[in-house]
Amino acid sequence: MSATASASAAWVDMNDYCREHSRATLLLLTAAHDYASARCLLLNGLFGGLVFGAQAIEKLLKAYILFIDPGREVKKAFSHSLTKLLQEADSLSPQLGFSKYGPLVQKFSGHYATRYPDDPAASKSMTTADLFELDEFVIFLNENLPCPRNVKYRTGLYALITFSLGPARTVTPWERWIKAGNQSLAPLVPRINADHTAVLTDLYPNQKW
Repeated sequence: MSATASASAAWVDMNDYCREHSRATLLLLTAAHDYASARCLLLNGLFGGLVFGAQAIEKLLKAYILFIDPGREVKKAFSHSLTKLLQEADSLSPQLGFSKYGPLVQKFSGHYATRYPDDPAASKSMTTADLFELDEFVIFLNENLPCPRNVKYRTGLYALITFSLGPARTVTPWERWIKAGNQSLAPLVPRINADHTAVLTDLYPNQKW
């Protein structure tokens, strides 16, 4: 949809914001895909999901930083360092207590290093049970994204897990694996679904949802 005279003011505002913050919103989408892949693999007993989990954390933290500072060169400043990214997010929003996730980030940094068998920083032990900590952190980040609600619900994780609320009522593989056994997400689903309807009503007031 293009920003025409028929578009709602809320839609135009969201479109303008997403254009200005396109680096952040694109990272949100790829992070959500990585997270779904991580959950699919780990729920099927494959440790490769931990690498995808680390990638999801990295991209979410970079998106978080870019929402606050769209011009930040996150690749050059942080590379793949989850620890530095977490520290930066904590310095930008100290009230959220990012630092409590330091051990989790350190653990997943080791998991990421397992991409190469000779990396001395690679985890010496891996368990699919780390999925539960990953879930907690990913949901925490998505709940606290520093962007407008309309943007949060039409990009990234929340867009993927509400796709089945659309006219086709189709549950995509992304939605299926993100929701499967997700104890951190499950209690929030009723509220997320209600917010999704409110967002669509705001963006498209001439349609029924």
